[in-house]
Amino acid sequence: MSRSRWEIELEKMAEKIGHLTPEAVVEKARNPNTALHAMFEWDDGEAAEQYRLLQARGLIRRVVVHVTRPVETEVVTVRAFVNVTRGSTEYVPIRVVQSDEAATAAVIHHLLADLRSVQQRLMRYADYLDASDDLRASIERFVARNERARKRA
Repeated sequence: MSRSRWEIELEKMAEKIGHLTPEAVVEKARNPNTALHAMFEWDDGEAAEQYRLLQARGLIRRVVVHVTRPVETEVVTVRAFVNVTRGSTEYVPIRVVQSDEAATAAVIHHLLADLRSVQQRLMRYADYLDASDDLRASIERFVARNERARKRA
């Protein structure tokens, strides 16, 4: 698989100094003759707006509510607004999602996709680091522990 020029530049930087930092990457990218340069927004007004949107997404995700599970008396903490994709990305209040079957299905679909992604990432690293057996055992213990806790509740 071929690497893009900007990936090669990052690899060379890491080889040279032993690691990467965001500050070092941005500094290198300031040079318009680098492949990294094109990977950044250099119009300060546009970059500021993109950063504000990133901050807004972070703020939305930080708001939590404490809810009691309907069948149990346990109080759990969940995000107050959840990402629901309906043509565009929207952050919908959890109380609205709870009463909207399509939105609930979209959120569950998104969470399961996240879970599959994490599992795949875990296994790629475990295989690369030759720790597959340890990871599988840890996952099995985690699943068993959660199943026991759910049955007790």
